Amino acid sequence: MFRDPPRIFGHIPGYKSGYHFKDRQALMDSGVHVPPQSGIYGDSSPGGGAFSVCLASGKYEDDVDYGNKITYKQIAHQSFDKHENKALYISYKTKKPVRVTRSENKYNQWAPSSGYEYDGLYVVDSATMKRGKAGFRMCFFELRRLENNDA
Repeated sequence: MFRDPPRIFGHIPGYKSGYHFKDRQALMDSGVHVPPQSGIYGDSSPGGGAFSVCLASGKYEDDVDYGNKITYKQIAHQSFDKHENKALYISYKTKKPVRVTRSENKYNQWAPSSGYEYDGLYVVDSATMKRGKAGFRMCFFELRRLENNDA
């Protein structure tokens, strides 16, 4: 079990893009994405940012996954002041790389058929506040996969 989660922007040594994890515990133990449930792992303090994002299994209707480009949002009324959103917003401003992992999702061609798959590093290209399909004010983040993504 990972005792002291790495606070690393970029790849975790030993885990290349495409690495498959059998379950959430294995993903957490690796340090690639640490939270047991949250989709965003980050530091919302000045100089911080998002270390990683784990895309849920088709859970949110406004999420869009094009493989190399992702629109990621949070549910219910949101603000950029919430810890996780603030961490991603800081990454948008600083352009620090964010690790992206996908969970299994039979409706997404980019997701693994089981477990979790690390897809490499992304940059947050935009962060906007708008109304989602359900009418909530939500933070929308567009992430773009970086080239040369091998660890």
